[in-house]
Amino acid sequence: MSIEKVQKAINRLSNLKAEISDQFEELKAEVNRRFASHAKRRDDEIFRPLPAPTGLDMSLMDALKNRRSQRNFSNEPLSDQVVANLLFAADGINRKGGKRTTPSALDWRETDVYLLKANGIWLWVPERNGLLFCAMKDVREETYLLNAQLTLPPLEIVFVTNYARTRSLLTDAVETIAPKIKKAAVDEADLREMRIRACHLDVGAKLQSVYLAASAMGLACVARTGFSAEKIVAALRLKPDEVVVAAQSLGYPAKSILDHLK
Repeated sequence: MSIEKVQKAINRLSNLKAEISDQFEELKAEVNRRFASHAKRRDDEIFRPLPAPTGLDMSLMDALKNRRSQRNFSNEPLSDQVVANLLFAADGINRKGGKRTTPSALDWRETDVYLLKANGIWLWVPERNGLLFCAMKDVREETYLLNAQLTLPPLEIVFVTNYARTRSLLTDAVETIAPKIKKAAVDEADLREMRIRACHLDVGAKLQSVYLAASAMGLACVARTGFSAEKIVAALRLKPDEVVVAAQSLGYPAKSILDHLK
């Protein structure tokens, strides 16, 4: 390889790193704006890097056989390694170009993954393999319609669709051209419905990936839609174009009735 080609490759890599860094700084600034009371914190306090995901010993077939919904949890906390494995399954980067472990319609990457833990609200940042701190507030119970009589799971994952990211030059072009090509008119309501359906499919794929990772690690797991979206929107300070689609509870299974009662 010539020196010129090597230099071009180095320049491309440098530009990519700068772009990722700029996006991360913008994300931090946005989180600071939303959770203003926690804005003035050092970088080592606001971002928590996670370990690299590790291989799971269970085969896919066994994970599928063992997959089930479990609603009784021990209050034993999950290690950073377990959390890293779950998040890699849900929305990890597994190849060049920031491509993810789960599909995204037109590569929108419109799903934000929030973690609700006893020590606060966190936002998953796949490009950095870590968690961005949002607020020191335990809002896990606010993801239930009724006050939980059982021990809260140590981890609640909340999947939020950011519809602003579903608008791009490509999607705008497709939506403009498609009605002109087809004889039957495609109105705005039809296009909006397709957009919503695609985003829900994306979240569904993430839920199943987390289920399988949980199965392989012997965790209790259940996907939930029985929550007050309004409460979660308020807790996460979401914008009007951000919609809570689903939640997923995770933890170690309760070993006895005494283990999971409050």
